[in-house]
Amino acid sequence: MSPAVVRFAFLTFALLSGAMATNIFVLQPPSRQLASAAPARDHASDAMAGWTAPAASAPSESKMVSARKDTVVPRLETGAVHPLPNTTDRSDLVRAIQRELKAKGYETGAVDGVPGLVTRGAIMAYESDAGLPLTGEPQQSLLQHIVLGSADSRQAGAQDTPGPEAEAVIRAVQRAFRQLGYITTLPDGRLNDSTRRAIRKFELDRKLKETGRISGELLAKLANLAGDALQTATQ
Repeated sequence: MSPAVVRFAFLTFALLSGAMATNIFVLQPPSRQLASAAPARDHASDAMAGWTAPAASAPSESKMVSARKDTVVPRLETGAVHPLPNTTDRSDLVRAIQRELKAKGYETGAVDGVPGLVTRGAIMAYESDAGLPLTGEPQQSLLQHIVLGSADSRQAGAQDTPGPEAEAVIRAVQRAFRQLGYITTLPDGRLNDSTRRAIRKFELDRKLKETGRISGELLAKLANLAGDALQTATQ
């Protein structure tokens, strides 16, 4: 190969190399190449992968406050300040009455939400002490009275005529006393003088505090001695 051909080939190679370098480093800088090489974001793929734009994923503050208001569950209050509402389940009402009476020293039996004979006796003892009508029933008004009290709670003659529940409890106590020999008269469901005397005598015999009234403690003792005579009152 002649020297002239060699020089021509060298010059051609140099020119081509310079043109390529100019195109790469001047006309198309690396940042433009990287931008063009990066694939466009596929929004459909992002949606399938669970990706969403930050602005769309953050709910507004007003929406968050509204959602919190919709999901708040009212707290059930059973303490000494907030009595249970009328819509509360009966077992919760009974349990609250049992707890409040027990805190005041009345024997209610287990705090289980069941208005058993001992619980009804405790209610009657409280009603007797407060001068309320004898009902023996767990009621919202009773819970409010136990918790909040009343300045003028005593009512003249309020206990002369017991309610149906209280009458059933008194009749059961009279049957038990008749079985144990404390009275000889037939049960009539009235807390009369003979029944009160029988209660006091029974309390003295069992070393209980003498009260002459129906109570949970009295019924708990009678249940151990004449439980069969009390069974019909628990229905």
